[in-house]
Amino acid sequence: MAAKKLKKASSKPLSKSAFVRGLSTSLPAKEVVAKAKSAGLKISDRYVHVIRSIAKRAAKHGNGSASSTRRGGRPISSKRTFVLSLPASMAASEVIDRAKAQGMTLTTNYVYKIRSRGAAAGVRQPTIANAVAPKIGRLPRATGNHSNHSSGQEERFVALVLDVGLSRATALLDQLRDRVQGLAVN
Repeated sequence: MAAKKLKKASSKPLSKSAFVRGLSTSLPAKEVVAKAKSAGLKISDRYVHVIRSIAKRAAKHGNGSASSTRRGGRPISSKRTFVLSLPASMAASEVIDRAKAQGMTLTTNYVYKIRSRGAAAGVRQPTIANAVAPKIGRLPRATGNHSNHSSGQEERFVALVLDVGLSRATALLDQLRDRVQGLAVN
């Protein structure tokens, strides 16, 4: 095996990390630095420790790849991704329990914060209004100077009606109509 490494070294210059990995892990870092210096490479003790740590992690995970974890052993999947992958209707305490089973620690505040920012980050939770509004089409535009503002308000109103439900929205509008008529008579 040493002959193969010597052949590779002669055809192409040996990288610092390959040099460190080629030496025994039982060799102290200071001796590795000294051998590297005699080979014309400039490395530090810290560099030796980092390269050995990466190699050890790769060997632990197999296939010479440590792509399933980050430095420190944390999984690549982030807490944010984990929270957003679960349904928004799930209780925060249940999300925390599931995260704990995955080896993550979350707080209820974190879960609520990530869920509230999820829509702003492009991960929108479907609502009744979002599902139904495209089917009924846009409302006709109001005439006058405030057409853009009125149209936006009308669209929000339709979305609210769809979220509340048509029968409940009708009942609320009837109550409002009665109040306004009562004020107009007085």
